[in-house]
Amino acid sequence: MSFTIPAAYREGYERARQSDPEMAARYLAHTTVGDPAADAAIEALEGVPPERVHELISAGMEQDEAAFAAAPAALRELMENAGVQPDWFDSKAAYPGCRAFHADSDLYIEALVGSSIIRGFSTLISLSFFETGRLLDHGVRRLRQNIRQLIEITMPGGMERIGEGWKLSVRIRLIHAQVRRQLLLSGRWDEAAHGVPIHAAHLALAAANFSAMVLDAAKRLGAAPDREEREAFVRIWRYSAHLMGVPEEILFRDEREARNLFLIGEMCEPFPDWDGRAMAHALVNSAPVVIGVTDPAERQKMAAHVYRISRALIGDERADRLGFPPQHTWGVLFARRTQRRLARWIRRRFPRWDGKVRAERFSLLVEHSQLRQKLDSYQLPPRLHSDEVPRW
Repeated sequence: MSFTIPAAYREGYERARQSDPEMAARYLAHTTVGDPAADAAIEALEGVPPERVHELISAGMEQDEAAFAAAPAALRELMENAGVQPDWFDSKAAYPGCRAFHADSDLYIEALVGSSIIRGFSTLISLSFFETGRLLDHGVRRLRQNIRQLIEITMPGGMERIGEGWKLSVRIRLIHAQVRRQLLLSGRWDEAAHGVPIHAAHLALAAANFSAMVLDAAKRLGAAPDREEREAFVRIWRYSAHLMGVPEEILFRDEREARNLFLIGEMCEPFPDWDGRAMAHALVNSAPVVIGVTDPAERQKMAAHVYRISRALIGDERADRLGFPPQHTWGVLFARRTQRRLARWIRRRFPRWDGKVRAERFSLLVEHSQLRQKLDSYQLPPRLHSDEVPRW
């Protein structure tokens, strides 16, 4: 396989190829690949007023054929192709994955925030966010968006063509293409060093991270999905990744492939620079605000708790590289698992209480992710830097 290795990845590639040369080569080959279909759609929307962009994308999402007929051909083609469900995905067969998430939704969110997002932003994924300022300025919004995506795609029917999870996945694809174009036009992106902005390898890495690695972290915290539930959960993320434009060549098929893709891709990535560390700290300190803690002393206390859980999940070596405060984590995960096992034992004996607990958890998720706010805006970021466009 012949491919160009961006300078920042050369050292990591040498490490990764010792473990899995084929996967390492596939990962590196996709660091210079964007999303041709989405990129063409965004280019075709150049110069269209933001309000009109919203109207056209909304028409496509809601299958308003009359209004969508005015959209550029490239956008219509992207939407049409996205609407073709692949043979390997069955919405009803994904229900066990939905069930696993909603049985222990708090643990999956804790795994997402304390482990997977932190690990993801320890890679060069952080660079595009740092360049836009969207994480440092809007860390709370970013966390809510990640939580919302996890909830929407794991809602029964959420990944059907009319589902909010489907629409959100396609919207994210268009946003990525818009930011990719803005970064390339800015003159500030070093493609020889970092590959294409928001490249296909990073999208595949993120989906593998949010599926297999979230499962791993959630189980360490006390979740107990069975094999059918695990595979269905990963399949949901596989379909979301497909909708977000991940090429088939690097799209994982099951939990084992997703885990291997993430671990090898993580090896290929350079060690976190100061921008990656800044991203990780911004995320941790945004977490208390996301769950509604406003008192400064309580926020500091909650952030310390998130740092501790995160350190226990990602390990001391990675936590130290990210500049996390030194903390003892012995027994933290064991205590969380024991607590959940006891709660599960009690719930099996008192089914009504079990239903109440799940309802309360979901209610909290709705509040934290602002799920009650309908996805009614399909505007794209009109400027690269977040201080120029506080809301879009």
